[in-house]
Amino acid sequence: MITKPTTDRGRATVSRVLESACVLFAKQGVRATTLDEIGAAAGVGRGQLYHFFAGKADLVADVVALQVEQVIASMQPSFDAMSTAADVRAWCDDAVSSYASSNDPIRCPIGSLVHELDHGEGPARDALKAGFARWEALFAEGLRRVADNGDLIAGADPSLLAHGLLAAYQGGVLLADVSGDVEPLQRALEAVTTTALVPAVTATERARRSPRRAVTPARRPRRTQPPGNRSAHR
Repeated sequence: MITKPTTDRGRATVSRVLESACVLFAKQGVRATTLDEIGAAAGVGRGQLYHFFAGKADLVADVVALQVEQVIASMQPSFDAMSTAADVRAWCDDAVSSYASSNDPIRCPIGSLVHELDHGEGPARDALKAGFARWEALFAEGLRRVADNGDLIAGADPSLLAHGLLAAYQGGVLLADVSGDVEPLQRALEAVTTTALVPAVTATERARRSPRRAVTPARRPRRTQPPGNRSAHR
């Protein structure tokens, strides 16, 4: 974006342009979408488009950045709350359920952009790369808390596991799209989690395997009689 909007009207115009571009890119692809189509969908003239954006490549970069923010914002609460193996499994289950229940043909809005961007679109690719890096970093932070709770197997690296889960998710979504079945996504996530997370155990089993500290009962202080009363009990 070459000109940042400074008024509410300007911000509303830019928002309409970006949202319209997101919809059109999802429906017909980045390459097939023209600036005129985006302007018509947003109700914005070409002059206004070029007031805010240097050209299509500039607009594409801002669309990618917007989609990255939306994806990260939707996932942040789950990652921030992640601290146990059960939380990781729940995230995987939610990812599979969300995919299975969605009617949106674009299941991962930032992952789907990888094949849409030309190599010359440096700013857009940089925004996409930064988005995946933030996603992986959030995953790694959550997994470090899981490790601190003893829910990763010995030697498991949270950063490496975060990389593996992100790759499994993206690859699983692609294979699920191709096959029309959610199973590839489910199996891809399970392949990573089963080798890194401690097996699910009941609370009783977890307590049994945890070392217990011996509890020594506190001794009651010995009661002594006041010196003046000792003779009364002789």
